[in-house]
Amino acid sequence: MAPAAGCRVIAVGGARDGVGKTTFAVNLALSFLKETRERVLVIELDRAGAGDCAALLGLTEVRTIAEFAPYLGQLTSETVGPYIAAHPAGLGLLPLAATPEAADKVPVEAVKQMLELCLPLASYIIVDCGAGIDPFGVAAMERSSGIFLVTTPDFNVLQATRRTIDQLQQLQFPQQLVKVIVNRLDAGGPITKELVLGRLGRPVLVTLPKDDTLTATHAARGTPFVLDAPREKLTRHYDELARQLVEKGVLDQLGQLERPQDVGVADARRQLVADNKAKEVAGWMKSRGGRGGARKGEIDQRTALKMLIHKRLVEVLDLKRLDRELANNQDRDKVLRERAEVAISRVLDEEGGTITDRADRQRIVKEVLDEALGLGPLEDLLADDRVTEVMVNGRDNVFVEMGGKLTKTNLSFTDDQQLLAVIERIVQPLGRRVDEKSPMVDARLPDGSRVNAVIPPLAIDGPSITIRKFAKEPFKVSDLVKFGAFTPELADILRACVEARLNILISGGTGSGKTTLLNVLSSFIPPDERIVTVEDAAELQLKQPHVVRMESRPPNIEGIGEVKIRDLVKNCLRMRPDRIVVGECRGAEALDMLQAMNTGHDGSLTTVHSNSPRDAISRLETLVMFAGLDLPSRAIREQIASAVHIIVQTTRLSDGSRKVIAVAEVTGMEANTITLQDIYTFKQTGLDANRKVMGSHAATGFVPKFVSKLEALGIDLPRGIFAAAPPPTGQPAPGGHGGTGGLGNAPIPRGRA
Repeated sequence: MAPAAGCRVIAVGGARDGVGKTTFAVNLALSFLKETRERVLVIELDRAGAGDCAALLGLTEVRTIAEFAPYLGQLTSETVGPYIAAHPAGLGLLPLAATPEAADKVPVEAVKQMLELCLPLASYIIVDCGAGIDPFGVAAMERSSGIFLVTTPDFNVLQATRRTIDQLQQLQFPQQLVKVIVNRLDAGGPITKELVLGRLGRPVLVTLPKDDTLTATHAARGTPFVLDAPREKLTRHYDELARQLVEKGVLDQLGQLERPQDVGVADARRQLVADNKAKEVAGWMKSRGGRGGARKGEIDQRTALKMLIHKRLVEVLDLKRLDRELANNQDRDKVLRERAEVAISRVLDEEGGTITDRADRQRIVKEVLDEALGLGPLEDLLADDRVTEVMVNGRDNVFVEMGGKLTKTNLSFTDDQQLLAVIERIVQPLGRRVDEKSPMVDARLPDGSRVNAVIPPLAIDGPSITIRKFAKEPFKVSDLVKFGAFTPELADILRACVEARLNILISGGTGSGKTTLLNVLSSFIPPDERIVTVEDAAELQLKQPHVVRMESRPPNIEGIGEVKIRDLVKNCLRMRPDRIVVGECRGAEALDMLQAMNTGHDGSLTTVHSNSPRDAISRLETLVMFAGLDLPSRAIREQIASAVHIIVQTTRLSDGSRKVIAVAEVTGMEANTITLQDIYTFKQTGLDANRKVMGSHAATGFVPKFVSKLEALGIDLPRGIFAAAPPPTGQPAPGGHGGTGGLGNAPIPRGRA
């Protein structure tokens, strides 16, 4: 629909807020007024900037479209004209509403009708549109003689501007109708006009020089600079632009172009949704990922709407800029989420006309918020205290562990790109990267939960995430006793071992509770000791006042800067630690850990992957060989025998429960073999009707060698704590490692239960 004869309409927009389009619209209108001496009207349709035009013009008493809306059926151009506010220079102003909240209530049809009423009232109408493809802006563009997109010499904004131009083309607006204005170009800056043109891929109508002092000063005064500072360079650019447009009849020529008819909200939404439909991309990453034939065909309406809201959200709210602005704000996350929620609700009002149920709207807003600022579908799982582990095997397969059992959820990601964005959001704050060259990464969430992510080409069925959750509050020893992980008596023994500065190795398989137990044992360390922790991904939650936490670092994109666990273990020896806690020994750092244990750093703790105490010894020996020092096996075993005092074996049983199934003391060496002796064991007796494991912990009857050290340090244990349960009649009592071990009547110091 072409503009009315005799009236030239310029729709001024921008890909993003903050590019200066309102300043441009107001001052360009005044330049037209000076050049032509004809009637010029500014119509403000930017919801987010409601009231900005009036502020720039210094006007306070202004009637708005929101006020006229209830009476539009009774109004004519003649009756509306007298109520339009006028600047002393003669410029008319008609804003959408006084506040963004009031603007949200104005229907698009009211805007269209008001535009029609205003066309006979002026020779030039400058419309300040919202950022991006806004329905109100589209209504103005349908009637415009030119669409002026304001951008700035920022590569992200230029890229967004290019996308907006493409979207307008998809909505059938002629490309000749769209003109680009580059605002705030710094002649001495690093981004030149040539770079801007290269990034846009098209010519620009005009470049406006940067003069922040001029624009900010006059904006604060409410006095437009094209009137108050006529000799300034920036003003001359505005006046010259208006002169060229008038003298060359540019707007009249553009007004003859064919443009789309009645591009309403629904049409705009359908066009943009169609543009966002899934397309298979050649190469290692497919836009929809998944297992071949899963979810073929059209995207469902809800998903399409969410994708559209995401796209619009980027246009109406610069989240990255807000994040930077709020970097030092204590309530940064809360404020960022509140602003995003308002923007999402506004976009949903525009695009989600078919979603009328309040609960459904709230769910959509929450889902989009979680996807834009959080971890998408994973947010609810991470907030559920019953969930201990989250496993994402591609976008459609999300599993959780609850009560030790794996269950598939009905959650899914929109596409692989959303899943990749979640991974990027996790690893980026930690300075880590994940891409095709580095497709595996270990990281952690702010609450300490451990994350492992693998992306294609290694992950064949799409990106994979494994999150090992930790409780908001670390488990205490009483919690593990309550869960049946071990008995109060065994808890007392382990506490005494930590207080007596015995070196403890926690052994177990994946997901058997090693790190949880390490956290509990670390809590027994006295508060007056200096603790240094070394981890691959920091997850220990020690509450002592004197803790130094260190975390390894992978190489950067150039392949340099890597800091290994071994480097940190070596370094912590120079930090005067009373205790060294290594999250897990999985490589050559095992040698450095053993040397630390043997050189005055007693009371150290670490974990290792293995299935039994004997396997743990073999595993340590193998890891030491990774150091490449070609040590004889006997020398390695002697190091282990003298360094490690206690091995605690954990496992996850068939019902999902995690238990300590053995506590063994390293008693020394016999020939070339390290000798072990079980102190406590768990014996499974069967399964109950609910398939829960039945069994009990019991002492073996062996009195460990470290009892004498406990006595010397004054650490008391209850009498009979190491006594074995009486055997059934006719069976021999359990003994030690081939000897006559057992308590008998040996006195044990009395003390803490």
